[in-house]
Amino acid sequence: MDASHAQAINRFVFYLAAPALGIAVIGRAAFDTIHWPAVGVYFAAELAVYAAVFALMRFAFKRDLGEALLLGMTAVFANHVFFVLPIAERSFGAEAAIPMAGIVLIDIAVIFIGSVLLTEIIASDNRSLRRTLAGLARNPFVYAPPIGLALGALGATAPSGIWTFLDFTAAAAAPVVLFSLGITLGTAPIFPVRLPCWSVTMAKLFAVPALAWGGLDAVGPMEPLTRDITLLVAAGPCGAMPYVIATQYNIRTQTIAKTVLLSTVLSLVTLSVLLP
Repeated sequence: MDASHAQAINRFVFYLAAPALGIAVIGRAAFDTIHWPAVGVYFAAELAVYAAVFALMRFAFKRDLGEALLLGMTAVFANHVFFVLPIAERSFGAEAAIPMAGIVLIDIAVIFIGSVLLTEIIASDNRSLRRTLAGLARNPFVYAPPIGLALGALGATAPSGIWTFLDFTAAAAAPVVLFSLGITLGTAPIFPVRLPCWSVTMAKLFAVPALAWGGLDAVGPMEPLTRDITLLVAAGPCGAMPYVIATQYNIRTQTIAKTVLLSTVLSLVTLSVLLP
């Protein structure tokens, strides 16, 4: 398989699996159990690092606007559900998923979907307003949040077949993306790992947790589990969803792919330090 196959595989993720994941996460969100101050601190740390890495990539490393945006997203979007959560549940028990739910919700509903829509707008730079709006109207991530909220409002009355479809389709998102990312890594040499890749990796593994740590201290007392899980996610590796967006919009993926790999390996150290 080559890069063209990776792009075809990613179309499935972009148009079906990832929107289904977003709908499922939003639809099942238990808003009353979320510790919003901790989530607010985490989100503020994400925004600060996102903006800083975007500026660094755009102005210091002279990356294209779309790639700089997605490298900023890579620096904050963690692989929480499929990497950090199993580790946290083994260390803290099944209740580890409760404080993580708010972070996952914010990452999917705001960071991920927002980045998709911004990339769509950047890609339509030379189009008319009418064509730009038409492109947004065809974008599945415009519809994912309201559909998820509607299903959440329906609760138990929502047709079970819809949830079966969403669960099956959403479950394919992460493994399919990682398979596609492996194709990209396999078609180009991994070494050398250049400074932009190191910069994004260090921002994710050290800058985000450092800001979250300081913010949580400023918020005041909270349950130890909430604090521990928030910091654990902050120190987790980069997620692969920026790669999906980059592939869909024909943005260079090599730095993103290498960063996901590098941060996954190095996060074994940062997570080990934070685990009890």
